[in-house]
Amino acid sequence: MKDKRNFLGWALSIVCATFLIGSCGGDESTGPPPPEPGQLTVSVSSASTGAAFNLTITGEDIANPVQAVGSHEIYTFASGDTLNTAVIGQVSSGDLLRFSVPDVNQASSYRVTLVEVAGTDNALLPNSSFTVSIRQ
Repeated sequence: MKDKRNFLGWALSIVCATFLIGSCGGDESTGPPPPEPGQLTVSVSSASTGAAFNLTITGEDIANPVQAVGSHEIYTFASGDTLNTAVIGQVSSGDLLRFSVPDVNQASSYRVTLVEVAGTDNALLPNSSFTVSIRQ
């Protein structure tokens, strides 16, 4: 009987030690993912058509703004974490421009604001008719 108790105590110790060792190991996959450099895209959607968009994009380390569509022209001015951009080209819905960032997984930390939009006749259109967004 004493041997059986010793065996059960020994077996229980091994099982507990196994669980403890397994739970002590660090799981490297729980940390934040490594930065993934890439481009984010600014898009617009509307029932109206704009011909000129004045946008402000804010966020860290914005670089290399480029046109999203070959027929658009873009003009930019960067200051600190702010990129002021004019996009010239008729668009009702679609991509306006792309810019490089150090980590595309942080896309939600970038903001785009439509400052003003003009139609083909250069008359200002209501900003509320247009929705701008940033996506991967």
